[in-house]
Amino acid sequence: MQKAVKMKIAMNSDTGRPPAFTLIELLVVIAIIAILAALLLPVLGAAKAKASQTACLSNQKQLGLGMMMYIDDNSDAFPGMASQHSGFNRADWIYWRTNTALYPSIEKSPIVSHLASANRSLFRCPLDQSDADRLAQADSIDGPYLYSYSLTGYGTDSHPELDMEGNLGMSSVFTADEAYIFKQTSVRNPSLKIMLAEEPGTKNSSDNPASASPNAFVINDGRWVPGTDPLTSRHGGWANVTFAEGHAEAVNWKFGNNLTNSLPEL
Repeated sequence: MQKAVKMKIAMNSDTGRPPAFTLIELLVVIAIIAILAALLLPVLGAAKAKASQTACLSNQKQLGLGMMMYIDDNSDAFPGMASQHSGFNRADWIYWRTNTALYPSIEKSPIVSHLASANRSLFRCPLDQSDADRLAQADSIDGPYLYSYSLTGYGTDSHPELDMEGNLGMSSVFTADEAYIFKQTSVRNPSLKIMLAEEPGTKNSSDNPASASPNAFVINDGRWVPGTDPLTSRHGGWANVTFAEGHAEAVNWKFGNNLTNSLPEL
C-alpha cells in the first residue's frame, strides 16, 4: 500500500508521467550557464594567450642557447644577418628561403642544427598565425619570411648619422666581395642589448604598433633593423626578445625604439 502511494506521488496527476522542468526554469538555467560562460571565456582566453607567450619565450631561449653555442664554435663571431638584400650565405643565422631546391631547409640553420629541438616551429610564435601580409609582400625568388624572429643587424650603412665605420653589428655581414665579421666581444653590456627581436607578422593593430601607418612594416627577412623595424606588440603590448648574452625576456615594444638597447657600441 505504501509503495503504491509513493508511486502515485511521483507521477504527474494529469499525464501519468514524472514531473518536468517548466519553461521558466529552463530559461533560468540557460541564463545561469550563459553568465558563467561569459565570466569564464575571457579567463580562458587570457590563459591561452599567456601559454602562447610562454611558448614563444621558450623558443627564444632555445634560439639564444643555439646562438651562444654557434658563437663559441666560431671564434666568438656572430652568424650572418640573413637579409633578403644581401643574398644567401651559409653563415646566415636562419635558412628562411622557401625554395628548398636552391637553398637548405630551415632545420639546417647553423644555430639550431645541433639542437635536438631543431624544427621550423622553433622560429615562430604560436600567436603569429597569419601569413597573408607576408605573402602579399614576398619576393618571387626567395619567397615569404614565415617566421617571427630576426637578428639585430645595423650592418655597414643602416645608420650613417651614427658616424661609425665598418660593421656596427650585431650580426656579421657577407657581400660578394668581403666578409664583415662581428664578434661578441664588441658588444658592451650584452645583457642589455637586443640580439633576437620578435617582429610583427601582420598589419593588425594588436600585432603591429605601426599599423596606423599605410606603410606599416611586416617582418620580411632575418634581419631586424633598429629604428626602422618595430618590435611586435602581440603580447598585450609586449614582445619577447633575446639579449646578446643569451637570456630571453618580454619587453614593452617601445623598448626597441631606443638604439641604446641594441647598438653594440653604446
